[in-house]
Parts: sequence; structure tokens; C-alpha cells
Amino acid sequence: MQLLLVVTFGILYALAPSSAPEAGVQPVPWILSAYFIFTMVRLIGSHRGQLPNWLLMASVVMDMVLLMVLIWSFHIQYMQPASFYLKAPTMVYVFIIIALRALRFEPRFIILSGAAAGVGWLILVLYVIWSVPGDMMITRNYVTYLTSNAILIGAEVDKILSIAFVTFVLAVAIVRAQRVLNRAVLETTAAEDLSRFVSAEIADRITSADRAIQPGDGESKVVMVLFTDIEGFSTISENLTPQELA
Repeated sequence: MQLLLVVTFGILYALAPSSAPEAGVQPVPWILSAYFIFTMVRLIGSHRGQLPNWLLMASVVMDMVLLMVLIWSFHIQYMQPASFYLKAPTMVYVFIIIALRALRFEPRFIILSGAAAGVGWLILVLYVIWSVPGDMMITRNYVTYLTSNAILIGAEVDKILSIAFVTFVLAVAIVRAQRVLNRAVLETTAAEDLSRFVSAEIADRITSADRAIQPGDGESKVVMVLFTDIEGFSTISENLTPQELA
């Protein structure tokens, strides 16, 4: 999925009409190439064997770092003020990458990716504020924000809060899914074990009960029990192998 995302982004960039000055520096293709190489190296490593946890965690952070550097490079590519990149639609890829972390079915990767995204976007905002002395690039007018290179602090705070909220929701969803899955596995295992001694219907009733069965919760019924024995079985079994006895 990560490779598909990088390839898709590269294709969209290649097909989009170029409006960047031809004589200017064009870092976007180089960063995309670095992102592609990094993704391929990680993919090859995962196919050769299970990657250690520290490398997986570092990879999650590196994914977001590369994306943030890519977004940052837009103002250089198109020779615009630094605030230009804050309005790039590429920001939606932040949420896609966070969502991709959910495929590992571990909330820690989602939280780490979301934290890296939030910190990364905050750094991008601070860079814009730092790059222009005073508050020339800051506006409190929403129309001015949309129609110029000025930044609206509230809008950037909203983006960071959105990243945090999406991260939280995905992490909670994965935790709940893990609990449901674990419960389903335990119930299935318990039902299989019980079915060795009781009927499948009884085993299902026991494992799917809303509460744990307590002593005395059984049902009184009139039943018939038949005990059988094979005459001379003990003597016969002494001369048979386990396979023959089975």
C-alpha cells in the first residue's frame, strides 16, 4: 500500500501541468525519488525477514518526515513564500499515511505516525512565522487567508487538531477491534474444547452466554445414560500399538 501511494503521487505529479519556473530549483522530483527508494528498500527488507520493532518505528517516523520535507519543498519548487506550502492539497496524504498504519493492527504505529505528523506540521508553521520578520504573513481575516499567501493561525491549529483527532479515533478503533478479535478467538477455542465433551449446541450456549456460568446455573432434566464396555478390551489393548488401538 505504501508503494502504491508513492507511485500514485509520482504519476499525479508527472501528469499534472507544470507551472514551476524551468530555471528554478526543482526539489520535488528528487524527494519523490528518495521516498520511492526508501519504500522499496523497506519492502525488500520486509520480504527477506521480519523487521525489528525499532526499525519499524523509525520507518513510520521517516515516512512522515519525507512527506513533510516534500510539502516544504513546494515553495522552493514554485518560488513562492514559505506560507505557500501550508495550502498545498498534499496535506491530505498525511491522513492517508496515518490510516495506512492501521493496517498493521497495532495502535502504537498509528499514534507514532499521528504524533510525527502533528509535530511536523507544527514545525512547518513555525518555519513560516520565523522566515518572515514580524507578523506580515499572519492574518485574522479568512478571506485574506484564502486569497493570498497569508496564514491564519486558527486554520493551522485546526489542521493539527484534526490530525490528533483522526489519530485518536483510529487508535481507539484498533484497540476495540483487537479486543473483539481476541474474544472471538477465545470463544472459538473454548467452544472447540467443550465440544469434545458435550454437544456443539451446549458448547455454543456456554461460550456465548452474557455472563460466566456459575455453579448451580445448570438445568435439571430427565436423561438416560448408557455405560458400555468391551469384554476383554484391556487384555486385547496390551498387545496392540497405539495406532492399531485407534
